[in-house]
Amino acid sequence: NPVQLVTIYAGSKAEAKSVVVHKDFACHYSPVFKAAFNSDFIEGQTQEYRVDEEDEEITRLLVHWLYTQQLDVPQLQEDSKDLKAEAGGKEQLCLVKLWVLADKLLIPQLQNMALDVLDKVQLKSKRGMASNCLAYVCANTRKDSELRRWFVHRCAFHLDSKAFLKHPDRYPQQILLEVITTLSEWSKAKNRPKTKTKDFKVKVPDQ
Repeated sequence: NPVQLVTIYAGSKAEAKSVVVHKDFACHYSPVFKAAFNSDFIEGQTQEYRVDEEDEEITRLLVHWLYTQQLDVPQLQEDSKDLKAEAGGKEQLCLVKLWVLADKLLIPQLQNMALDVLDKVQLKSKRGMASNCLAYVCANTRKDSELRRWFVHRCAFHLDSKAFLKHPDRYPQQILLEVITTLSEWSKAKNRPKTKTKDFKVKVPDQ
């Protein structure tokens, strides 16, 4: 039914914000949505789904992508070559949260686009890597996740060593251990490796 609608809520709270989406779009891109909305469970009975993310901005980005396969990140549309530190940090955290949500919903295409845009935001941001992202990544991803490996690689080979000494509290201990491990693995390499986003993409089925 191309006109059937479903409702997606940002989180589990009673006052959670919601957005209405065409069921075909949601189910086409997410096997999690497809299974839930076509099941006998509460999601199938109510045609409502509560995503594990309370930030309504993340849900908005998700829905916008479902319809357009594009990410609406206003700061990247600006003519300025640089992003203000505050704006850059906020955008980075939004993209990280979106990647994690897309991982839970099994939407690898969205994960890969979020990583591409995250890379562009970091390049434009005067503050570089946002420290709040590291804590979120450490708490919400597996050690072998593509996003986490990308962050660890960036820390290992692109951050000035002074950054660790100046703000040690910004770097979770587990992330630092993974950075050390990565550096050790590359210690015998002749050249410092570059962090290319294509090397940290999630495999898309049938590709």
